[in-house]
Amino acid sequence: MIMTDLRKLALRTLAGLALAGSVGGAAFAHHSYSMFDRNKTITIEGAVRAWEMTNPHSYLWVTVMRKDGVTEVWGMEGAGVSALQRAGVRKSEVKPGDKVKVNLHPLRDGRTGGQLVSLVLDSTGRVVNFGGGGGQPGRPDGAEGQ
Repeated sequence: MIMTDLRKLALRTLAGLALAGSVGGAAFAHHSYSMFDRNKTITIEGAVRAWEMTNPHSYLWVTVMRKDGVTEVWGMEGAGVSALQRAGVRKSEVKPGDKVKVNLHPLRDGRTGGQLVSLVLDSTGRVVNFGGGGGQPGRPDGAEGQ
């Protein structure tokens, strides 16, 4: 009887560890930033198409007019709601149609997207920092340092 109980306990423990290991791997993969070139910061200019201040990440969609007259939609990922709120970012601050300059770490594969660093609202000049690194609050050029 005691041996059967120990076997059941051992099997449950192993099953629990296997489950925890599989979930931990998914969580780790979710938080990878390897798709972004964090050694490069670029700036795009355009009009906000949509601003999704959601968890686990926020998303900004901007329509950009290229020099050749073709429009592109850029999609950028930013921090989650609580991190943005702690930084003083409000959902109402960024609205569809707003003209913006966006600093971002581009996608490594060349698609039109990246990780949000900051944006400048053309109407007010206000800098909104999204926690993507690469710059300091108040530095819309994404520059490092003082």
